[in-house]
Amino acid sequence: MSLAVSADSLRTLHRLHRQLADLRDQLSAGPRQLVARTKQLQAAEATQAAVQDEIKKAKMVVDQKQLQLRSAESKILDLEGKLNACKTNREYQTLRDQVAADKMATTVLEDEILEALERLDSVKNKLAPIDVEIATAKRLLAETQAKVDGESAKLETEVARIKADLDAAEGELPVDSREVYRRIVKSKGAEAMAAVEGESCGGCFQQLTGNMLAELSMGRVVPCRNCGCLLYLSK
Repeated sequence: MSLAVSADSLRTLHRLHRQLADLRDQLSAGPRQLVARTKQLQAAEATQAAVQDEIKKAKMVVDQKQLQLRSAESKILDLEGKLNACKTNREYQTLRDQVAADKMATTVLEDEILEALERLDSVKNKLAPIDVEIATAKRLLAETQAKVDGESAKLETEVARIKADLDAAEGELPVDSREVYRRIVKSKGAEAMAAVEGESCGGCFQQLTGNMLAELSMGRVVPCRNCGCLLYLSK
């Protein structure tokens, strides 16, 4: 089935469809870039929140152990105060043994506090690079937003211009061929047309028949039997 559409008309339509598709790709690329930048920032902020939670937990461990140490030291002072009140050597020795045991326990607790403080400092040190990462992510997001905002208006204007040219070119198609053209374009988009390359379809590279090549040489437009693209001869 050949269509009453000149190769020049189809060539122009193909060019306009491709230009329009390219412009729309550029327009959609901006929001995709913004989404990617936003996700980078959100990931850095999530890491920051996790580290801050880790710091909070590490600080709680330090506070708890320091509270335990103060309680133990208070207990030791209380026991030492009771030594002079002991009435028997056995009672005195028992208290001394208890004091010694408690002092040993406080030594262990002091070591644990030092370890907990070192752990707290180690976790806190994670924040600085994350803060830098967040600042960088915010800057890149702002720069991308400004770039997208600056380019979008120009791209929208160009899309409107190409769309108007395309509408005008489609309006010149013969009525009996317009419906077939629109159906193929709706199905295949910007690649609904293909230039003939040698003796093959430029869309799917299927070899064309002699009859198809003959019709094309007479200036007719022929759909590819394999992929359905509207074929036209290159200049």
